[in-house]
Amino acid sequence: MEWMWFSLASAFTFALVSVLDKLLISKHVDNAKVFIVTVGVAQICLGLIVIPISAFSGLTLSTLTVVIFSGISSGMYLVIMFQIMESQDVSRVVPVVSTYPVFVAALAFFILGEQVTIYSLACILITVFGAALVSLSPSGKKALAKSDVTAMLLLFLASILFGLSQFLAKTIADDVDMWTQYMVRGVSGGLTCFSLILLPGVVKGVTSIFQKPKSLFLIGFTEGFLVFFAILFFFLAIYAGEIYMVSTVMASRPIFVFGIGLILSLPMIKLLNEPLNGRVLAVRATGTFLTVLGVAGVSLL
Repeated sequence: MEWMWFSLASAFTFALVSVLDKLLISKHVDNAKVFIVTVGVAQICLGLIVIPISAFSGLTLSTLTVVIFSGISSGMYLVIMFQIMESQDVSRVVPVVSTYPVFVAALAFFILGEQVTIYSLACILITVFGAALVSLSPSGKKALAKSDVTAMLLLFLASILFGLSQFLAKTIADDVDMWTQYMVRGVSGGLTCFSLILLPGVVKGVTSIFQKPKSLFLIGFTEGFLVFFAILFFFLAIYAGEIYMVSTVMASRPIFVFGIGLILSLPMIKLLNEPLNGRVLAVRATGTFLTVLGVAGVSLL
């Protein structure tokens, strides 16, 4: 069951990263595009750091191509998610992008031949329903705006891309060692994010970060130190267990985001501005419970 502990560790670490990402986008950078570029730089650096412990012997062109596409898919997921996170509550963004286990399960069943039982499928659907309930909970508006619907559709696309990235990483787990995949995936995903440097005004925004030591430190700590361990736990999980089960447990991230966001939104802290009224909390708590139920079920069945 060590795959489950690694998956939970990755989910919690990524949840902490997601909350800090929202804080960084809101208060420490000019806009989401600037932040995405800094994430790209951090991803590239993390990939390059592990080169000394990577093993390239036996790495074929086809395997390398799969790893690169896995990284690109992951990078595109980050680009979409951070763009939406700039204007949406983090507790509404993360649950939608955590619906990827449905796509991973389908790919694992039809292509990898992994056994997805009817009970596991039911638990996956419960997990996704709970996450969606959290995301669609009221936020003080009388009705969903058109921009909210568009954002949600884009987040579902990001979820598919993230699921594809995980699936591709698992398909070549027997052909390439973990650290080599970590390195190639980090560099290719990082370059995808870094490509936004070509957009107008982004270079100026990135340069301005170097004049803010506190912001630079927080970005380095979050996107370097915390992300390193979040991705490491993810790879340890997929190398130890079946991908659809790993991805489903990792979909518990909204639970941790909900809790952390709630604490940081309390009046005495007020680092975030998540809604705290009773109706919102009741709906999101229900969605969180269903997510936990689904994750527990798929882990035990």
